[in-house]
Amino acid sequence: MIRVGIDVSRIRDGMTGVGRYAAGILSSLDTAMPEAKFVLYAYRETSIVPASSRWHVVKDRHPFWSRIPVTQWMHSRLGALITRDPVDVFWSPNTFVPHGASVPCVLTVYDFNHVIVPETLPPITRYAHRKWMNADILAADANVSISQGTSQRMVKLLGRQPDAIAYPAVSAKSTIFDQGKMAQLLARAGVRKPYLLTVGTRAPRKNLTGAVVAMEQLRGAGFFLNHQLVMAGPEAWDRRGRRIERGHNWIRPLGFVDDAVLSVLYANAEALVFPSLYEGFGMPVIEARAHGCRVVTTDSPELREAGGDDAVYTDTSPEGIAVGIRTALSRPLPLPQQIEHSWKDAAEQMALVFRKVAASGSAG
Repeated sequence: MIRVGIDVSRIRDGMTGVGRYAAGILSSLDTAMPEAKFVLYAYRETSIVPASSRWHVVKDRHPFWSRIPVTQWMHSRLGALITRDPVDVFWSPNTFVPHGASVPCVLTVYDFNHVIVPETLPPITRYAHRKWMNADILAADANVSISQGTSQRMVKLLGRQPDAIAYPAVSAKSTIFDQGKMAQLLARAGVRKPYLLTVGTRAPRKNLTGAVVAMEQLRGAGFFLNHQLVMAGPEAWDRRGRRIERGHNWIRPLGFVDDAVLSVLYANAEALVFPSLYEGFGMPVIEARAHGCRVVTTDSPELREAGGDDAVYTDTSPEGIAVGIRTALSRPLPLPQQIEHSWKDAAEQMALVFRKVAASGSAG
């Protein structure tokens, strides 16, 4: 029986991108690896519910280590916890090899923010990624990327080819189909139709300021005067993100919303506006497409993978975003799209890599 160790420090209430990705794969990993036992390592707490009796959760409540920043915990503390358990392979969904862990490691590589848009990262994260990330990717026994675009950047920047691609899938699935119930939910959230939607943290990289300025320009020219701009997603490290909605009664910031609410927001929006400066893939884009929502997003290889032929692509300037919004809203609403990738597919990709790395480790 293979014993797989997994860092679940990002899987918690209110989780965003990395946590949602890891949780999505874990939702199908038990079925993909019926021969495995799983040891899940949590920083303080985790919202994960073990899928079966083959899952064991280790919560680190050490009086010192549970109080340091989570990025440093992953690199400096996690290795000691792993060493206590006889795991055959360790998966780090956070792109760090735990220091001192004498076990084969598999990393998930999402993006290269620290190289491409370093100024958009929190200082502690920027420091950690610049110090460790590239070296850890090269030191890992296997790397799995989340898109072809990220794979190509990895080859270009580090000269290493990923061992597999495990594409993100749709987590925010439709659970409410009754129009009356959806209207009630939107009303409780203070959302009124018609509206445009943004999804993601208010981090600088998400370029929500660009979306707001684009709407200001459009409204100033007499367009979309009845539309709200609804922002779904928590605040980020840079609290200046709070300022972007001040003085605008047509902006509705919701903060974090769960998948059921997010699904209703996608299904009723006029368009998702996702003008990110850089993404490793773009989960909100595929989620919007799955709900039949128009998409306006940045013209980059990774976001084209997510958006396919359905999205309207723009540059990241407010002027470009404004043109994209007008173009998208001039088109009919698309039908809900069947997304090519599933969490089952991603879990099976990870299972193949885990088995290969564990076998190589035991052979060595």
